[in-house]
Amino acid sequence: MNSKSDSRFFKEDLCDRCGVCFQRCPVLELPENEAKQEIAKLINGNADASLVLQTCVTCNICDFVCPQKANPYGLVLERHNETRKKQGLPFMAKFIFPNEPENMWTNTRVLMGEDELSLLYAWEENLKTPRKEVLLTGFYNNLLPYIAQTSLLDELKPSIVGSDSMFGMGEDAYRIGFLEEAKRLGMLAKEKFSKMGIEKMYCFMVVEASMFTDVLPKKFGIDFDFEVKLLDDWILDRLKTGKIKVSNKLNMDVTVHDNCCGRYMDAKLPDTTREIMERIGCNVIEMPHTRENALCCGWAGTVPTLFGETSGNPLHTLLNLIQSLYLRLQEAEATGAKALVVPCPGCCTFLSLIKVLTNSKMEIYLPLELVQMAAGETPVHKHEQRAWDILAVTTNLILKWFFAPKRFMPRPIDIEKSLPQAGWLDRTRIKIFGTLYHSILVQNAVTRKLIAVTVKGIIKRYRAYLENKKRNLISKKVV
Repeated sequence: MNSKSDSRFFKEDLCDRCGVCFQRCPVLELPENEAKQEIAKLINGNADASLVLQTCVTCNICDFVCPQKANPYGLVLERHNETRKKQGLPFMAKFIFPNEPENMWTNTRVLMGEDELSLLYAWEENLKTPRKEVLLTGFYNNLLPYIAQTSLLDELKPSIVGSDSMFGMGEDAYRIGFLEEAKRLGMLAKEKFSKMGIEKMYCFMVVEASMFTDVLPKKFGIDFDFEVKLLDDWILDRLKTGKIKVSNKLNMDVTVHDNCCGRYMDAKLPDTTREIMERIGCNVIEMPHTRENALCCGWAGTVPTLFGETSGNPLHTLLNLIQSLYLRLQEAEATGAKALVVPCPGCCTFLSLIKVLTNSKMEIYLPLELVQMAAGETPVHKHEQRAWDILAVTTNLILKWFFAPKRFMPRPIDIEKSLPQAGWLDRTRIKIFGTLYHSILVQNAVTRKLIAVTVKGIIKRYRAYLENKKRNLISKKVV
């Protein structure tokens, strides 16, 4: 894929180098001349001088704003694919590969209670039985299985299916430019669901849904013969018909985080989220970056750190992650809203992480949780607790990095296999860190404030470093 003619997604013959893609990018927001230089650098394959490749958080807005429909986001993915093939991925990337023992799902399960684990095992078991209608769990909402503990989903609970091994139907592989694996996982998913006889699928997450409706069919030619809808659509329909009765209007000011994949599926999710909020009595205060121009939650801020000269350094990955997450949280806080509504469980997980690290007072809810409250039900709201769990898992991963090979070549994933089990030493360390982070030594006002001051100070200095790096990269001429 080194030659321009081999590009599968980017249509260079349509691209007129206008630079609109990177002018409209909510992360870069470059002036016209600089944006034109950046698209030229990217086309020429000048990775070392490309600000885009070292900054892109894969929010995909460049594809949607491109006036020529040239798919510049596809070019970013292809450049990352070239780099991955040459040098592999850094050890820290094992965090997102479900077939690696270091993956976040296996390791977070160490700190889950039996109530959550029983749900996960049941959803995996349900994949073995033919079904016409299912509710597919997302691999990120499987970090928060407790969100399904609500009577509002009683009608769907027997049909909940899913496994972390499915890797979001290849979405994370696609997002980091592992294109051949994304296609392979899409083919495996097609075969799996075809055998199950599925005719209609609801999805907890727009990530998986958009892979079925947009990415796999349009990018890889893999079509699915079942109807795909979001759980959010199901919730809204039941609010409209009165099957979910609102007994307690919330009268709450909220702001909405529109996640990256919400731009797919005809961009209906942002409207659906806001209508749900309206029907339960919430007033939406918009952030500066919203809907089609929304910022990534920040989790994908790790993607550019997987490639390039600093890609083997976990500190760089973590710093880029927390500063990206905090950028979005700061926009939400500036609205003055009481709560941040996050339709994606993945975004909810990682925004909750930066919430605890910065000791923010902003409440973070999934739409389903607010609907529960409006219906007179108390949600099992453990986002902060799970954020500390993931911090414990991450701490263990960083410790392992010191003694492990710094790079690896990712292996193909088998969606039929269960997650690998965490070793006894990993389990022991994770439990120790989990106990520490949940203890009074950390969970007290003084320590929480000290952590917040330290994290915010580090973010401020890291952003200054990134700004200086940005100026240096922009100054490099196109070659």
